[in-house]
Amino acid sequence: MKAQDKAEKLHQKVNTFILSCIGSDGYPMTKAVIPGKYRESLNELYFCTNASSKFVAEITVNPKTSVYFYKRKLIWFKGCLLKGNIEIVTDMNIKERYWQGIFKDAYPQKSFTDPDFCVLKFVTIAGRFYADFKLEDFTII
Repeated sequence: MKAQDKAEKLHQKVNTFILSCIGSDGYPMTKAVIPGKYRESLNELYFCTNASSKFVAEITVNPKTSVYFYKRKLIWFKGCLLKGNIEIVTDMNIKERYWQGIFKDAYPQKSFTDPDFCVLKFVTIAGRFYADFKLEDFTII
């Protein structure tokens, strides 16, 4: 099985993703994010956050980002690092698609139309998959 296929399989199973960007001060900025409710492929990943967040302000200046996700059991560990670019989604159809009822308490308008509700689209360029003490690099074509 190719590294990208292994990473894709892991991507479908995990629930926490670590998203990082480069802050305006030159240092990494990292936050844990919940994936969008649909996971089509590693080519594009969607995350929901607040438009007013410091993270969103930073990615408007520099869209180069990385995403890390992993699964750990007692003695084994699998993880994947993806690098790529992120963009703020303005298409209301996509925002509606990724809206979840559990978000209502976080937004005054209680809807995907709330101006602070933000969907981020991460477009993967390359990845590194780790399992069984081995690293495998791959490129998204």
